[in-house]
Amino acid sequence: MKLDPQSGKLSPLDRQRDEAWIGGPGIGGFFGGSNIGWIDNSTIYFQSEATGYSHIYTLNVNSGDKKFLTAGKYEVQTLQLSNDKKSFYFTANMEHPGITHFYRIPVTGGTFVKLTSMRGGNEVSLSPDEKWLAIRHSTSNRPWELYLQENKAGAKAEKITSSSSAEFDSYKWQEPEVLSFKNRHGSDVYARVYKPENPAPSKPAVVFVHGAGYLQNVHYWWSQYFREYMFNNLLADLGYTVIDIDYTASSGYGRDHRTGIYRHMGGKDLSDHVDGVKLLIDKYDVNPKNVGIYGGSYGGFMTLMGLFNEPNVFKSGAALRSVTDWAHYN
Repeated sequence: MKLDPQSGKLSPLDRQRDEAWIGGPGIGGFFGGSNIGWIDNSTIYFQSEATGYSHIYTLNVNSGDKKFLTAGKYEVQTLQLSNDKKSFYFTANMEHPGITHFYRIPVTGGTFVKLTSMRGGNEVSLSPDEKWLAIRHSTSNRPWELYLQENKAGAKAEKITSSSSAEFDSYKWQEPEVLSFKNRHGSDVYARVYKPENPAPSKPAVVFVHGAGYLQNVHYWWSQYFREYMFNNLLADLGYTVIDIDYTASSGYGRDHRTGIYRHMGGKDLSDHVDGVKLLIDKYDVNPKNVGIYGGSYGGFMTLMGLFNEPNVFKSGAALRSVTDWAHYN
């Protein structure tokens, strides 16, 4: 809103509306964290899901002219204005939903510059003088480490920490196969598959369901579900095929995916897992009679929904710290 101090009148500059709820990276909502600020005395910047994905916009408060600086089927996940207010620094999953990089773009728009190059997850902090990048980087089978890099494209990132133990490093942790499949509604759903070197004769499978709902776990960086990641490795060692799905309502995939369970939790999110089991049967030769499911919190809720509503698909399950009464959930 724009306030005229002489008349006291308010006039709208931009309006964001959603049939489900306002949210997304840098926009706010339940998790907070809106990115909005001034570039100069007449221009503000903010993020919006107007196109279905969270992107960077500038708006002249005098003329009302609005301009988008980024566009496409990816999300801008962090945003920072440079000290001289001539550039934006931002993190986005531009190359793949499960890969993040750090970029720079002029505040007037134009060509962006990719500053990081390591594949996986890159969480970047700028030095106060903006000459250096502190990069927290990981891959799907290597935990987070700290790197230091000059603030320029093509510069080499120097690793400055080694956090894992020799015992941890001695185990051959899997890099799960990352893939996508079409669900029954025609949408792309991403998944990770842990494949056993020696499948058990009964060809069993386990479906892991991440919690929170709005969270991303199919990616090329170290999972915040590291215990479950290690357990899934154990299951694969024991001959199980394991699938981990970013079902409808997971983060990282834009507005439609984010709000796809509006007023129907246990609908599309559950059917995505049923469709994922079909993928396991068709592509990985899993025995449909030997499929189990497990997860915690929202994943526990999904486990119970699967066992009660799809008993022909899920023959066993473990619902950990599950949500069972949404009326009293807070």
